[in-house]
Amino acid sequence: MKTVWYVLLVATVCFEGLGRKYLPAVPSAAFYFVKDVVLLYGFYRYRPAEHIKRVSAYLYRGFKVAWIIGFAWTVVELFNPEQASSTLAVIGFRAYWLWGIAPAVIASILQDEKTKRHAIYTLLVFAAVIAVFAALQFAAPANSALNLYSVVDGEEIYATNSVVTATGRARVSSTFSFISGFSNFTVLIPTLLLSFGLDARHPRLRWAAFAVTCITAAVVPMAGSRSSVILGSAILIVAAWTSGLFFTRVGRRILIGGVAAAVFAVVVFPDAFLGVQSRFDDVEETNKRYLLWSASLLPPVALATFDYPFFGVGTGMLQNARYSMRIFTQYDAEAEVGRYLIELGPVGFALLWTIKFGLMVALFRAYRILKRAGRRGGATAALCYAILTLNGNLTFDHIWQALFFMGCGFILAEVVAVFKQSVTQKVQIKESVIERPPPAVPVPS
Repeated sequence: MKTVWYVLLVATVCFEGLGRKYLPAVPSAAFYFVKDVVLLYGFYRYRPAEHIKRVSAYLYRGFKVAWIIGFAWTVVELFNPEQASSTLAVIGFRAYWLWGIAPAVIASILQDEKTKRHAIYTLLVFAAVIAVFAALQFAAPANSALNLYSVVDGEEIYATNSVVTATGRARVSSTFSFISGFSNFTVLIPTLLLSFGLDARHPRLRWAAFAVTCITAAVVPMAGSRSSVILGSAILIVAAWTSGLFFTRVGRRILIGGVAAAVFAVVVFPDAFLGVQSRFDDVEETNKRYLLWSASLLPPVALATFDYPFFGVGTGMLQNARYSMRIFTQYDAEAEVGRYLIELGPVGFALLWTIKFGLMVALFRAYRILKRAGRRGGATAALCYAILTLNGNLTFDHIWQALFFMGCGFILAEVVAVFKQSVTQKVQIKESVIERPPPAVPVPS
């Protein structure tokens, strides 16, 4: 049942877009919230044990007060005078806090080694399906039924408005509603496949992880996203370096896998790389976009860059659902830090930024624990996810949010296993000392 629940959870996250595209009779909100229902059922059915909660608290130590105050602040902002919709407020509150329970739930089911192996196979199967579907979209015309993004208010939205000029190819979204969801998947999931798949004990699982990683890496440029290529390349370098590069088997596997994936992608899909390269040709626009984006991750820069009201406009008011609800404010921002400022004001922004920073610190702590324990695969995943934390869209992109916290569940499961192993070894040592007969004392003649 644990494996079935996990498969269902991954399916509701990764195939949500298919429902929105090809089942327009079903309200899109149903596809949006079904993954939350599955998560809540998992929390009820596989409630995390106390030792998992203690490990989570240990990793996140020092930031609990900021979390409590931040939680309270988002509750207060539900009643902001600028709050225009109770429905939007509930959606926003859910976006801030619900998926924070996912790591403990997933770590709970992954304590069983068989379930963990099945979970990795599940990710491999879904990654292969998503990659193949993306390749089919890339080969099809932009106005093909395959390149339907979504259906909004009865209007079909195709990729014709998101074509790469240099190649005429559509920017694909695969099984997701829009490009961002597919880009999120290609950054977050191959990291797990490289880390845990190539570190697996079973040769068949390692080879499957190697093959699927190559396929997934090959379709990354098809989204036409510069950030996906940059982040994907950076994470590959970090993963290879952390796992030992030339000096360990895992490091060599990751390095060979990354190089093979890159060569495979360039040879099989040259147009995809040409399209991304053409978007990098506008050096001034690229530098301006990414320098500003990087700098705004720092609180002082964000406070000086964005326009926002001191008390915010209310929890959830900058959620994407506001467009379909025809709710607008005089403030707007694309970056997550800007949306924090507009929704919660500078005080709320400082609290949420601290909470995210605490998550990054927790992942760094997990990295150190796993590295000392010799679990290089888990350590690699922890460091990569730590690096991705601050720039990740944890609140205002529900696909990134779900995939990120699901990955954190794998990492937490590894840390819990290390602590359990440590406790077991201490007990065994203690028992061996107790059971050992006392040394013979020589009796003087």
